[in-house]
Amino acid sequence: KFILIFHNNPLTLGGSRSIVDRQALLNHCAKLIFVSNWVKEKFFAGFDKKNNPKCEVIYPSILPIKKFPRKKKIISFVGKLNKSKGFNIYGNAIIKILNKYKKWKSIVVGDEPREKYNFKHKNLEYKGWISHDKTMNLYNDTSISVVPSVWEEPFGRTAVESASRGCATIVAKRGGLIETIPSTIFLTQLNDKELFTKIEYLIKNVRFRKKIQIDSYKNVLHNLNINTKKIDIYRSE
Repeated sequence: KFILIFHNNPLTLGGSRSIVDRQALLNHCAKLIFVSNWVKEKFFAGFDKKNNPKCEVIYPSILPIKKFPRKKKIISFVGKLNKSKGFNIYGNAIIKILNKYKKWKSIVVGDEPREKYNFKHKNLEYKGWISHDKTMNLYNDTSISVVPSVWEEPFGRTAVESASRGCATIVAKRGGLIETIPSTIFLTQLNDKELFTKIEYLIKNVRFRKKIQIDSYKNVLHNLNINTKKIDIYRSE
């Protein structure tokens, strides 16, 4: 018995691009698990019926923390520093923010050898790739986290992680990102002007920012203990 977990768009993966491929997987597998409803919808593209008893969405998850962390005036970006992740949008917006709000700082985690950007500011710090524990500690300090992805994210791990640590998180309406957190600020347009406006609003409206932070911390949608038990049950069967 096979349990197949789709972590990405089935229409872009070898072995599931065609309806024939996907029907064969439905016939062959005991269970198909998807990391978001968006990924599941892509799997059933072209089918008359958009569901099957074998299919289920189980989200990537996280362990909530017990105490709301003490926040600093930090805006963070975590991910590959490329156009797909919207780093060019972030870079253009954050330089303007740091010029205007001089008590704020931005920390960037990640790299990308295939693309080069030259965003520099005395309050902009590049960490490169750091460990997961260090990234989570950064989210504990972060007040505003930004996930401005241009490509269709199958899910959006960084959004889940940052929100669970009480960050006011700004995300693009791309792919499964809209399924990650209950309290978020959506980018209606993917450009640096829109991102600047959203960041500035959170900086200036302290009460609203804190409300988003506390709501995100208290209402973690995807709990690791719950979702791993589901997969453990399927495996044991």
